[in-house]
Amino acid sequence: MGDFNTDLLASHSSRSRKLLTVLDSDKLHVLPLQAAHHNMDGHDTWLDIILTSAPSSVFSHGQFSAPGFSHHDLIYMSYALKPPKFPSKILHLRSFCRIDADKLKGDATNFNWDHLLAATSVDDKVAIFNRAVTSLFDTHALFKEIKLKRPPAPWITHGVRLAMRRRDRAFRQYRSYRSEENWCLFKAARNRCNQMVRNAKRRHILSNISSSSSASIWRFLGTLGIGKVKNIDLHGATIGLDVINQRFTSVTMIDHQTRRLTMDFLAGLSRPNINTFHFSSVPLGEIRKVILSIKSSATGCDNISRRMIIPILDQLLPVMSHIINATQHRYFSVFVAESYCFPSS
Repeated sequence: MGDFNTDLLASHSSRSRKLLTVLDSDKLHVLPLQAAHHNMDGHDTWLDIILTSAPSSVFSHGQFSAPGFSHHDLIYMSYALKPPKFPSKILHLRSFCRIDADKLKGDATNFNWDHLLAATSVDDKVAIFNRAVTSLFDTHALFKEIKLKRPPAPWITHGVRLAMRRRDRAFRQYRSYRSEENWCLFKAARNRCNQMVRNAKRRHILSNISSSSSASIWRFLGTLGIGKVKNIDLHGATIGLDVINQRFTSVTMIDHQTRRLTMDFLAGLSRPNINTFHFSSVPLGEIRKVILSIKSSATGCDNISRRMIIPILDQLLPVMSHIINATQHRYFSVFVAESYCFPSS
């Protein structure tokens, strides 16, 4: 939306044709307007243009003359954006609220780790450790099924929750004593609560789109389900995924003579006289410090979260130290490659 310095009323001019060609290639539509720029000689032009990629979502658009301060009309457009219906989701989460901490620590203390200590492979040690922690919480924190019917509602404030409680209390009162007076009290509480929810939602949306950058606005609209689809269909790509994979995984062939000359040159180099490098053992305090520094409660490929480690950290530290120090004499566990690691900055 703005002044493109091209008169679309002169549809046969080269500038207009070029602009319309560019807009058509980008799948942009020009919303119809009258001449929006008024000259002193009476030759009005259409320089101010409104473009959209979703004309079906345009609720209204138009222009207002502003002769008091500009030769350009004020143009406007409003979208009718309706968030898509939130699909219900079923989650299986562990119930940590009723864990008997003392019994959990006791079972972790009495757990037999001999099989883990006798394992020769780091992968086997990690797999045994994961199964042990999972079995402990399968006993003390069972999975429960939770159905999410609505998306998060950050606009529900403490005052709105109080209004919801008054509404529910009035409805319970009406169900216990069905009278006209109780029904009127419930309707008044319900209408007041609904109005508070609508006002809080409007204020929340307005505060996020009024004084933010374009990127922040679109990021916020994405939380409402509005915006571009992030999942990109690559099936119609000009280059197949197998071709790309083969290109970057292929090994460059080196002729036999070049390889022999390179190996002979490396064999003729003198070995540097340096001390042997050894890893030092990782102390328990360092492992504890790293575990406690983790803030995320996300669950990885092992289905173990921070909330499952912290309650029995003292009981698990010796075993974790054994596994970590075992990697100094062997290779890293394959579970490291299966995890998603992101840099902190």
